[in-house]
Amino acid sequence: MASTIRNLALCLFGAALVVACGDNLTPTPQQDVDAPPTPPAVCPNGMVEAGEDCDDGDMIADVTCDESCRFTCGNGRVDDTLGELCDTGITSGEGECPSACDDGMACTQDSLESSLCTAQCLNVAITAPADGDGCCPTGANSTNDDDCQAMCGNGVLESGEVCDTGIATGVGACPATCDDLMSCTADTLMNGGSCQATCANVDITQPMNGDGCCPPGANTGNDDDCLPGCGNGVVDPGETCDTAITTGPGRCPTTCTDGMVCTRDVLANDGTCTAVCTFPDITQPMNGDGCCPAGANNNNDNDCAPVCRNGVVEQGEQCDDGNNVDTDACNNNCRFNITAFRMNDLDVRDPHVYVDFIGCRDVTDTQLVGFSVNNELQTNIQTDGDGDGLLDLSIALVFRQFSQAGGTTQDVELHFPDCTAPMSSTVCTASGSQVVMATATNMASGTCLVPLPGTVRPYSPAVSTPSGPCFVTSAVTVTIDLGGIPITLRDARIAGTYVGNPATTLSNGLLMGFISEADANATIIPDSFPLVGGEPLSSLLPGGAGNCRTSGGFSDKDVNNGVMGWWFYLNFPAARRPFT
Repeated sequence: MASTIRNLALCLFGAALVVACGDNLTPTPQQDVDAPPTPPAVCPNGMVEAGEDCDDGDMIADVTCDESCRFTCGNGRVDDTLGELCDTGITSGEGECPSACDDGMACTQDSLESSLCTAQCLNVAITAPADGDGCCPTGANSTNDDDCQAMCGNGVLESGEVCDTGIATGVGACPATCDDLMSCTADTLMNGGSCQATCANVDITQPMNGDGCCPPGANTGNDDDCLPGCGNGVVDPGETCDTAITTGPGRCPTTCTDGMVCTRDVLANDGTCTAVCTFPDITQPMNGDGCCPAGANNNNDNDCAPVCRNGVVEQGEQCDDGNNVDTDACNNNCRFNITAFRMNDLDVRDPHVYVDFIGCRDVTDTQLVGFSVNNELQTNIQTDGDGDGLLDLSIALVFRQFSQAGGTTQDVELHFPDCTAPMSSTVCTASGSQVVMATATNMASGTCLVPLPGTVRPYSPAVSTPSGPCFVTSAVTVTIDLGGIPITLRDARIAGTYVGNPATTLSNGLLMGFISEADANATIIPDSFPLVGGEPLSSLLPGGAGNCRTSGGFSDKDVNNGVMGWWFYLNFPAARRPFT
C-alpha cells in the first residue's frame, strides 16, 4: 500500500520521473532528491513573507504599511503626510515620540495626548483658581485659591488685612479720614494708605476751650464750649434739679416711692432738670398694684383678700349674704348650710335580674346561693363589711341652699360620700368620687316622676312614685354600683317626697335612667360574682343575648330615642344626715 501511494505522488509531481503509470501504478525505481529552496520574499505581492512586517500589495505608503513592506509607525522616519507626529523608531532627537510632558511651568496643565506615532504633549495655561495645584492664575486670590498669597491692593479683603486699598467703597475699603461727626471724640487715622489702616475715635474727657466739646464734668467755668442750662452741674432758675448733680441737694430723682401701697409713685419730667415726684391716691381697683382701695374686693382686685360677710361672694366662699345670721341659708363662715339626704336602702324594681342555675332564676329579690341584687345593695348601704369604719356604699342628695317651697328650683348634687358606721349615727363627708350636678324643681302637689309608658312589667313590688310635696331633678348621667355591678344610666332623673318641714326624710324616692344595649354588652360583671362572673350585664337582663328569659321569648328591653336598651327604675328611702 505504501508503495502505491508513493508511486501516485511521483506521477502527480514528477512526470519526468515516471517510467510506467499503468493501472497497477508501479513506478520505475528512482533515486531520492532534495526539496527545492524557499523562494525570496517579493514586496509587494499581497502576502506577508519572511522578513516583511506587512504587505498590502502596493507600493504606496499608508498609515499601516510603507512601500518597503515595513510598518509605517516605527520605520524610523516621521511620515507627516500620513498623520504621524513622531516615530517610535527614532530614539532621540527630532522625531522622537514623547513619554512625559512636564514643561516645568506651575501655571500650565501638562498632558500626553494619544500614543505611538501620534503622541504629543499639550501644555494648557491654567486660568481657573484651584487649591493645591501650585498655580495662582491671573484674577485669583488667597480667598479662592490657597496657592495665592495675600496681596494688599488687589481689591480683595484677605487674611491678615483689615482693609484693602484696591476696594473703593463699602465693606473692606480702607479709610482715608476718620471724622465720626461726634464733637466729643478725637479722631485719628492710623496706618493710612496701607491695608492695616484703622480709625481711632477716642472720647474727650478733659475740658479744653475751643475744641467744640463740653465733656462730662465740664461747665462754663472751665470750658468755653459748654453752655449754661440743664446738665451744667448747677440748679439754675426754673430748674428743680440738675441732671449733672449725682448726689446730695440738686440731684434729679430717677425713681419715686413714699412707701405707701395705696398711692401711685409718679416721676414727672424724668431725665430733665424739672424732674419731680408726685404721689396721688389710688382710687380704682387694679390687679397686682399691692393696693386694695375703698370699695374694691377680691373679685375685681386680686390685691384684696376675700372678706366674709361683705355681701360679695369671693374666692373660697360659697355664699356671702352680708349678715351675721348663722342659721340662714349662708352661715357666718360664708358657707351654705348644707342639707344632705343619704339613701338608707336602694331596690331595683324594673327590670328584674335572671340567672340560669337549675332553671331560669329571678335573683332581683330572691337569694340564690346567698345572693340577690337588692339584698346585696341593702347590705352594702347599711353595713361596714370591710371593717374600715365606713359604710360600704353611700349615695346622698346634697342641697346647698335647701328649699321645699313649691314651684321653686334649687341646685342638687348626687354624691357618693364617705359615711361612718353604724348607719344609725352616720356622718358623711364628701369624697373624691363621682359628683353629679343637677337642678331640682319642687312641686307642692301632684306626682313628680312616673315611669315612661310601656317600660315597666307587672313585677311585685311595683315601682313607687313620689307625690307632692316632692322634687324632681333634671336629666343627668350617673353611674350606680348595683351590688358590685357598675351601671351607667343616661337621661337619669331622681325624685322624692319631702317628709316633714323642714324635711327629715325622703319617701318613695325614685331613680330612673336608661342603659343602652351596647353599654350593657360592654359592662362586664366582676369575676367574684357566682354563676355570672365575667359575663356581660346584658346576659342578666331579659331581652339580652344569653339571658335565660330571653331564650323563653320574654324581654324587658325598651327603646329610648331609637336606641335599644333597658330603662331602670329603683326605689329608695333617704334620711337627713350631717354632711361636710
